[in-house]
Amino acid sequence: MALTVIDSEDITIDATAGGVKLTEAKRKADKVVRARCTVETAQVRSQVDPAVTLLAGSIGEIWNIGDKFIITGKNDLENFRAIRTGSTSGKLVVSYEGLG
Repeated sequence: MALTVIDSEDITIDATAGGVKLTEAKRKADKVVRARCTVETAQVRSQVDPAVTLLAGSIGEIWNIGDKFIITGKNDLENFRAIRTGSTSGKLVVSYEGLG
């Protein structure tokens, strides 16, 4: 069975200490198995390791405007966090996918 989009959202990625998470109600929906993400507005840094304190200059993946990535699995969806790298907040466009 193919994956279908169940829900979507735009998330502002700012300088929140520890990073911004995916919206709990959306990422925890019963059928959600992955989130397809596109970075808009400004560069962001992301991390899925809950043991790492995410800061603008810390370790993690750097994503530039226009980059696309997928977060797969309940654990990574739960632990994903992102933070802006500069003085401008980014926008992450997220489509939550699952078995329809």
